[in-house]
Amino acid sequence: MQSAEGAMTILLISDNDRSALACNLLAAQLRKRGQTCLTAGLSMDPKRDSPFPLSQPQVTLSPEVLLASNLLETASALGVFLKQPRKLSSFIESHRNLAAQRRRPAAPVFSGPLQASLGDALMQQLYDHLGCDLLLLPGERQHQAVTAITQHWPSESPPPRLLTTGLWFMPERPPIGSLNGGSATPPHLLVALVQDQAPSATGGKSQLLRQLVQWAEASPDWSVVVQRDGNWDRGSHWIPRFKPEEWSLPNNLVFAAPGQLLSHLASSSACVTVSSPWAMTAMSWGRKTMLVGDYGIHTNEGTTSWFGCGSMHRLQSIQHLDQLLELPDTNQVWLESMGWGIHDGVDRLINALEELKT
Repeated sequence: MQSAEGAMTILLISDNDRSALACNLLAAQLRKRGQTCLTAGLSMDPKRDSPFPLSQPQVTLSPEVLLASNLLETASALGVFLKQPRKLSSFIESHRNLAAQRRRPAAPVFSGPLQASLGDALMQQLYDHLGCDLLLLPGERQHQAVTAITQHWPSESPPPRLLTTGLWFMPERPPIGSLNGGSATPPHLLVALVQDQAPSATGGKSQLLRQLVQWAEASPDWSVVVQRDGNWDRGSHWIPRFKPEEWSLPNNLVFAAPGQLLSHLASSSACVTVSSPWAMTAMSWGRKTMLVGDYGIHTNEGTTSWFGCGSMHRLQSIQHLDQLLELPDTNQVWLESMGWGIHDGVDRLINALEELKT
């Protein structure tokens, strides 16, 4: 990788569709600031479908193969975003051991979660990234929570350096020309962000779909899109043992095709979910957002991170979808503390990496 004088060469490594999208977004911002940046790794298992637009790395090599390449030798810093924590720790250890064997300084490694979490989920994310030189956190809430834990750690077990960088891992704004997105006038689109893990109770997903059907039938001037928020085995259904012939779905309710999550959010008037991280995108883009409060604040439902957002409501509070447009806006103080208030995160990252070089 050739870099301009004074610029760093930054290698961003992914191993699935979500991290490939995040790496491409970060690479674009780094290049705007004069940094040389290359994306590498894997983007998607061909046997699975993704809700995200195709984000192909520039160099398609697995992280294990990258370790044996000369790309790591020419990099000033490595951004490593792997789905499985054990693979991340193994990659970092191997990278440092190889650098020591070659008698070269190991390029600093930065990483971090690709969503804004709190509570048990955030503590797990801290544990998963302990081997990094620099841990990227979305907002002040995460920084305060992690600092409260790590400030008492013994000196022989230092935590990674912490850096708040905002919501860099999702698009800052919807695409230019998004038709009618956020409009208070028809036609309206409701995006239901559905998840593999929530609701966790047996029959919970079927119950949620029945509610969406009722809303669609009561609001024929709305379109309802059931949008999965993570990748899935090709041909599999969101609801286990789902049989389409057993359901009578209205014409204005459809299941999203692969690759449409961001475009649907951009065109939406409202969004509903139990706890999808992509609700943060809907909130940041000014879309009316409802977190389903029927399942309470529980780690296994993924709802602990949303406490205080001001957007949690019970399903029975909505009879007609026009009522979604009357819901209060998301708590802006909460939203800013979760990372939305940080707009210079990439500049902070560049400065922190420059300091790690010295």
